[in-house]
Amino acid sequence: MPSKSSNLPDGVEDITSSEAIELEKLKRSLLDFYQSKNFQLTYPSLIEFADAIGGVQNESLKDSAFTFSDDLSTKELIIRPDISQQIARIDQAEASDGEKRYCYVGEVLKKRKDSFSRSRITVKAGIEIFGGGDNKFEILKLLSESMVIGNLKDLTLSFGKTEILDSILEHLNLSQEENYSLNKIISFKSKSDLLICLDEFKIDRTVVDKLLTLMDCNGDLSVISTLKKIKIDEKIINELEEIWNFIDNETSFKPHIDVTDFPGFNYHKGLVFSAHSADLGFSIANGGNYFSQTSSGSTRSAIGFDQDIIAMTKLKVKK
Repeated sequence: MPSKSSNLPDGVEDITSSEAIELEKLKRSLLDFYQSKNFQLTYPSLIEFADAIGGVQNESLKDSAFTFSDDLSTKELIIRPDISQQIARIDQAEASDGEKRYCYVGEVLKKRKDSFSRSRITVKAGIEIFGGGDNKFEILKLLSESMVIGNLKDLTLSFGKTEILDSILEHLNLSQEENYSLNKIISFKSKSDLLICLDEFKIDRTVVDKLLTLMDCNGDLSVISTLKKIKIDEKIINELEEIWNFIDNETSFKPHIDVTDFPGFNYHKGLVFSAHSADLGFSIANGGNYFSQTSSGSTRSAIGFDQDIIAMTKLKVKK
């Protein structure tokens, strides 16, 4: 059980007794499974230079991280709030042009809790594929199998495509900071804040109406008809239908479309997804497509996911 010591900061807990045992079993089972699928086990460092995985490339990641000054280098360091971007750094260092597969497990720390019930420290286990082809269905299947290993049932997988919102925002000539703020408001589905923000930015009413409509585009396949009405690219709509059918027929998840939900941090570009249980008020797994930049300046495609295995353990023990 979690220890509720008064000597710990808010949003921090010890894992003890049966939960600690189950956590260790789950960690080992997942890593064994991923290694059997040819993923290379990797243990990234707990701390990083702040400009290595944060900075202008990812404001939300840096905004979530504890930072401090390094006495040796005099540079700013962060305690990692995310492991995927560390794996991207490692992949860049290995300078491979071919497909690379990584799996990992480790603690992450955030400055603030994502929800009332969530700790600021958790243990993440995940996988990343760099330089491959279209691996989305393999990744979704592996996430489903991971939940089965965790003995978790009745889960929903919410998914969307970042291109839908990007296709609207790219014509607004917003600064990076304005774009980040707007994405955050839309993800939280706060229509009142959105209207205030768009009024400040002096956005055309037609665009405002389209964004308000997008915020309601979450649910079953009936969402597709709404997307067609506001003239979202047919190729993207077809892909949403294809992903829905795969999740419904080939995984243990119940599919759910949400085109303005951007779980985790804001580096994903393309497919984004998150796994949910009705027993928790936050996602237990997040993932999607993204790009990493190599030392030569070229981009490298990637896709992956991570899971909150403390949350998975609590669900398993609870059931």
